[in-house]
Amino acid sequence: MKLYYTPRACSLAAHIALCETHLNYSLEAVNLSNKTTASGQNFYDINPKGQVPALLLDDDKTVLTEGAAVLQYIADLAPSTKLIAPVGEIERYKIIEWLNFIATELHKNFMPLFKPSSEQEKINAGEQLNTKLAYLEAHLKKHNYLQNDHFTIADCYLFVILNWRQVIPNLASYPAIDSYVERISQRPAVIKAIQQENES
Repeated sequence: MKLYYTPRACSLAAHIALCETHLNYSLEAVNLSNKTTASGQNFYDINPKGQVPALLLDDDKTVLTEGAAVLQYIADLAPSTKLIAPVGEIERYKIIEWLNFIATELHKNFMPLFKPSSEQEKINAGEQLNTKLAYLEAHLKKHNYLQNDHFTIADCYLFVILNWRQVIPNLASYPAIDSYVERISQRPAVIKAIQQENES
């Protein structure tokens, strides 16, 4: 498999999952500004959406996109890691519930803060994010991880998104979130993925 990624982007979640599973993979960085890969390919030829992550599967022709789908695929390749529960178990669907919350309520609300937006749009996005982070803070005061106190692909995704918090205007204090991010940052897979991206 080959993961197309951009350092510090949401593709880091898939990279962490690959490191957690110890599956064989290669990496290729993508410049999202000009949509080219490190080898000079037009990234639109790989993913017409022009976004990371994109995962080229072992058949060398199938490309899987969208972070939540890529994370579930990786987790299902290594069931012994328990990054996601088996099909049919309610725990699986609770993890998918978290993935959707992160994608729609957190990730999407960060976008006005990363691109040209009016000051009011940024303030509105910040207020939305603070509301959602307050919900997470209450949950993480009682749990070490998002679901069943076991590290899953939802934690891979949330860790990455939470590292974007410094761009939130009027960010409130979230000590349980801070502890969660610090705890996740010490995982060997997280350290490895970040090091690999920093070296690219």
